[in-house]
Amino acid sequence: MDKFEEYKLFVEDTARFTDRRQTVNNIYVAVNSILLGASGLLLGQFFSENNWQGLLAVLIAFAGIVICLQWIQLIGKYKTLVAFRIRHLRKMEEHDGMKDSHKMYHQEDELYPCDEDGNIIKGKGLNISDREKWLPRSFAIIYVVLILAVGLKLCGVFPS
Repeated sequence: MDKFEEYKLFVEDTARFTDRRQTVNNIYVAVNSILLGASGLLLGQFFSENNWQGLLAVLIAFAGIVICLQWIQLIGKYKTLVAFRIRHLRKMEEHDGMKDSHKMYHQEDELYPCDEDGNIIKGKGLNISDREKWLPRSFAIIYVVLILAVGLKLCGVFPS
């Protein structure tokens, strides 16, 4: 196979991989939105009637925290896979069959400064994955606050 054709296939596969990553993130956002909506409804009833709905809201919150932790792990795995692909695309651009090409991934080094070993220098690149982790962390914080609110209500901190 021609090196340029191989490079094109690898770039297209990387683009599909990125699309899958976005789809996975959309699914996690939707699941967390549903869980928070259900928790909100249950908490409304719990705070007005002081009944069993608080326990169910806490169970949903714990499930949400577990889902957020899985989501954070998945983001980390995608980050590793994308970095792997970018390193290999850079290597492909250095091949003799690509000497007259634009070398886009080498051009992007300005966005992703690397050390001598080819690892992105922490804090110097776009670090999209690191920023992306803030969304599941935010959901997890909301779940923790929900659990605390139910606990405080059960301890009598909030009046009935």
